[in-house]
Amino acid sequence: MMNQRADNYVALGFGKEYPWLDLANSLEWNGYGKLTDRLQDPTWAGHIVKHWNLASSLPRPIPVAQLIALRTILRRMAERLIKGEALDERDLNALNSFLSVPVRVKLFQHQNGVHSKLVPLRGGWHWILSRIAASFAEMLALNRPDRLKYCPNEGCKWIFYDRTKANTRRWCNDRTCGNRDRVRRSRDRGKKTARTKSSKSG
Repeated sequence: MMNQRADNYVALGFGKEYPWLDLANSLEWNGYGKLTDRLQDPTWAGHIVKHWNLASSLPRPIPVAQLIALRTILRRMAERLIKGEALDERDLNALNSFLSVPVRVKLFQHQNGVHSKLVPLRGGWHWILSRIAASFAEMLALNRPDRLKYCPNEGCKWIFYDRTKANTRRWCNDRTCGNRDRVRRSRDRGKKTARTKSSKSG
């Protein structure tokens, strides 16, 4: 059952870009305006931790209030970036507080050589939350924040990162929200045609 739900995590659109995007989109609208808060399902937090390899096991209890707080900051910061605005200093300070976790550098040796890795002095949810926050910082440092977008479907609000070459992706999913928009426009054209024919015959 756990594997089936984990597969469903990806099928629902999670697990494709960054951990922070998954957390931001855990406040999910279904395309028609109905809201689901994934953080109210304790198994969902387990999926994000497992999928992104944020911990070897899921620490208990799950700090839902802290996850919601981080999600609120991330969504607010993403909204400003999408609008082309500078990030708010208070949000940056709040995100930095999640990033403030003591770590040490540890060397590991593998077949392909030696590499270093940051290891927390204390694991658990403080480390997991810092890794989610760090994925947002890494996006800012390594990628183009202007590629962040909201799905234009008012009943959806899914945040996504556009990796198309020309930065032309419009919908969170062309088969769902994109198709709904095409159906809506087709119906609108049909209604307009019907009104035109009606006015002419009158």
